[in-house]
Amino acid sequence: MPVSKRVKAVIVASAAAAIVSTPLYWLLGGPDSGQLAAASVQGATGVIALAWSLLTARAPSEPEPAPRATDAVDLASDTGKSSARDGGRAISGVLCESRADGRPARVERSGDAIAEGPGSVACSGVHCR
Repeated sequence: MPVSKRVKAVIVASAAAAIVSTPLYWLLGGPDSGQLAAASVQGATGVIALAWSLLTARAPSEPEPAPRATDAVDLASDTGKSSARDGGRAISGVLCESRADGRPARVERSGDAIAEGPGSVACSGVHCR
């Protein structure tokens, strides 16, 4: 989900305020050694987390890589015959929920598919529910 620059700026500003506020509150209230150590650890952790998120963010000019035909995740090769009767289902190829996720599917040398009777499904290729 894309986030606008304005929303990102508000999130970063809020995170920076939260990173600074608690250790600052402890330090201004006459800290003992435990509070000083906790403030140091919290401040360092916050700075590292903020720096990591900024450094690892994908630049807007870097589009998501498109799936390539050679990156086939779902593959059925040399599938045999597939037959179903009386409302049954027989899938000898690739069965998937949907192709909306963009993952490629490939079927090579598929065989015959025979469905007999109402509600029967037979597939020797790609079948999405």
